[in-house]
Amino acid sequence: MATTALDYALRVTRELGLSGESSCVDRDSPLRVYIAVEGRLPDHPDRDVALLWTECHGWAMAVEEPGAVDLTVVAHLGGAVDPPPRTVARWARRLLAERTRPATLHSATHSGHVA
Repeated sequence: MATTALDYALRVTRELGLSGESSCVDRDSPLRVYIAVEGRLPDHPDRDVALLWTECHGWAMAVEEPGAVDLTVVAHLGGAVDPPPRTVARWARRLLAERTRPATLHSATHSGHVA
């Protein structure tokens, strides 16, 4: 499954037009993916943005907390855990393009290291 998750993460990364240099896959169970995203969220203009994926919960958009390893989830992509890469990319672009705060379906702090 780890190879499949890596391939899936690479397809999402390419769909976003990113090189994948700032991405990683944590092969521990559950599998997790971290993809650094270019751009800023309107409600967090001073924070770096990342897409997170787990095999249990699917995709989430998160912001990096300054000086910490924790990420704060600001939105989840509902539906399938592994939607087509194009769906993930459209969702991420829409959140980055919104002029107002994205709807937060579930706020949580993800702690620990992704890779």
